[in-house]
Amino acid sequence: MKFKKTMFLLTLFILMLEFSSYVLACTGVIVGKGLTTDGSYIFGRNEDFTAEPDHNKNFVVYERGKNQPGAVFKDESNGFTYPIPETRYKYTAVPDVTPEEGIFDEAGFNEFGVAIDSTVSADANEKIQKVDPYVKDGLAESAIPTVILPYVKTAREGVLRLAEIIKTKGAAEGNVLVIADKKEMWYIEIYSGHQFVAIKYPDDKFSVFSNTYFLGTVDLNDKNNVIKSDDIEKVAKDAGSYVTVDGKMHLAKSYAPEMTDGNRSRAYSGILQLNPKANITYTDEVYELFQTRDKKISVQDVMAVLRNRLENTNFTVAKRKQNNDTAKYPISNENGIETHIFQIKKDLPTNVGGVMWLAMAGAKYSPFVPYYGNIKATYDTYHVKGTTYNPDSFYWVAENVNINMENASDDVKNKYLQKIKDYEKKKVAEQNALNKKIAKMSPKEAEKFATELALKNGKEAYELVKNEENSLKK
Repeated sequence: MKFKKTMFLLTLFILMLEFSSYVLACTGVIVGKGLTTDGSYIFGRNEDFTAEPDHNKNFVVYERGKNQPGAVFKDESNGFTYPIPETRYKYTAVPDVTPEEGIFDEAGFNEFGVAIDSTVSADANEKIQKVDPYVKDGLAESAIPTVILPYVKTAREGVLRLAEIIKTKGAAEGNVLVIADKKEMWYIEIYSGHQFVAIKYPDDKFSVFSNTYFLGTVDLNDKNNVIKSDDIEKVAKDAGSYVTVDGKMHLAKSYAPEMTDGNRSRAYSGILQLNPKANITYTDEVYELFQTRDKKISVQDVMAVLRNRLENTNFTVAKRKQNNDTAKYPISNENGIETHIFQIKKDLPTNVGGVMWLAMAGAKYSPFVPYYGNIKATYDTYHVKGTTYNPDSFYWVAENVNINMENASDDVKNKYLQKIKDYEKKKVAEQNALNKKIAKMSPKEAEKFATELALKNGKEAYELVKNEENSLKK
């Protein structure tokens, strides 16, 4: 979840009152390769934005290039600066159209097959923030992908670069993110101004995480699988919030505030979506990050989680200011501006990276469209700027469909949802054959093939959504 730094204070105050515990709204999912149906790493996230109902997003490719010697990146939204290398690698991203308020590249692949998903926002508890407060001009979600993805060749390098930035410049906010390549997938929690822990995600687990911290006890001395800040234990002890379980520091209990109802409802419904047999209740103090189940998880299962509206619970969907005993805040909510899911398979070449499934606007009524990580271009409707409705924009058309679909009849909703599911089923079925085909190509051939496919998929999906928009006007 993002929050514009340039919002007027009065507007911010009104929004805070209106959304209460819902100000942070993104939800993430991560699945180890040993638990997926095709042996791929799978991870993804709803990008939700509570500060305004409509917020345009693009999907672009930044070409490899050169920075000036001694160049320094600056985040215009909060003044963060950091020196950047001379060589800038090619990468894909889903940026905002208002870079002066933050670039928010959010998610993408680079040319070395490294993927980043940044971020699910979170806040440390008040005791922690008094000891190690956030740094006003430190690293924020708005800049994380932009200063990491174009400058690393492996996921581990990405984590180490992130660690160095937090150590030297500090963090402007709490965040949870994922950095992965075909060899490793890392889950990272940034807690306070200078404290973080990154763990190499286990192959046999899955997680659903909302806007708080979930990491429990880990071996902080395991340098192969854990990368951490030096004072992770000291800060919690100094704050008086240090908690141990079975003799080990429990990170979430030490750094997180009490779980809000909006965070609880999303984690609870998401975990049960993937494992209906999970031994959890709605009143649990915390939910374990690492979950498991006795059946493999597919990319379509993850799509379903990110579209979850509490259908698998006894709760109804809460509207603003209506959270109560029976109505709760869902994973798929009215604040969605895009949703993405990454699949990284070991049998795809490093230069291809993997597949990102992208749904523009709210994922509930928008199709997930597959894109290889090595593309050179995206369809024109992903490039439209502006902050008001444009009929030639994928985002704005998808957003318009989402808004109007909420008031449509059940028959209209079900027919369109079936169209989306049929489209996604077709694309998932095609993927294995396409993967085998692209794996045999040279890097240049693979790039050309992936780009032509991206333009075709983008046009096809846009027309699906545009046709529905036209149909809703009748």
